[in-house]
Amino acid sequence: MKINVQFFGCLRQWAGQNECALALPTNADVAEALAQLYAKFPRLKEADKSILIAIGLEFANRSTKLRDGDVLSLMPPLQGGAEPATNELLITDKPIDEAEATLGKFSGGVGGVVTFWGVVRDLEDGQPIRALEYTAYREMADHQFRKLLAETHQKWPLKRIRIIHRLGVIAVGEPSLLVRVEAAHRGEAFAAAQFIIDELKQRIPIWKTAVPQS
Repeated sequence: MKINVQFFGCLRQWAGQNECALALPTNADVAEALAQLYAKFPRLKEADKSILIAIGLEFANRSTKLRDGDVLSLMPPLQGGAEPATNELLITDKPIDEAEATLGKFSGGVGGVVTFWGVVRDLEDGQPIRALEYTAYREMADHQFRKLLAETHQKWPLKRIRIIHRLGVIAVGEPSLLVRVEAAHRGEAFAAAQFIIDELKQRIPIWKTAVPQS
């Protein structure tokens, strides 16, 4: 039989994808599905003790039997339970508040934090403007952002990444992008932040159009 597996939260980054198909013997249970997934995506096993499991819209356990066509969802803890590495990604039409640059107390393993603000300038291609309008292929942008985050985690041992990218008309002097990286050492935080900023301009389907001065 075949089932579809969905990954949520940090598990998406650890698997490197949002979902996958899985072939299992008839009458297989969740435990058998997990064994296959851990072999395919070894890092998922790190979350074995805290992972939450659902079939369809209902929570399940490892002994729950699976049926052909089921959707098996794997999730990190819903509240608390700090993860070894976490990401927060938001593509939004709302303004980026300054408070969103902070995420409360740092974990004991954080030794360096880099925060980057992308702000709309008053010139675009040498011409004065009053704003930039950002548009996106949102579903693809979200998917490509998550792939970029997974790649960043593979390159550096990071604690947490937060990205907020604003869409719509953004006036000169207002932020359009926030990138925040937490790591054990400042070098890793700086390198990862630079990598994300450079790569998103090449890989994420978000476009900007200048709004000229009236």
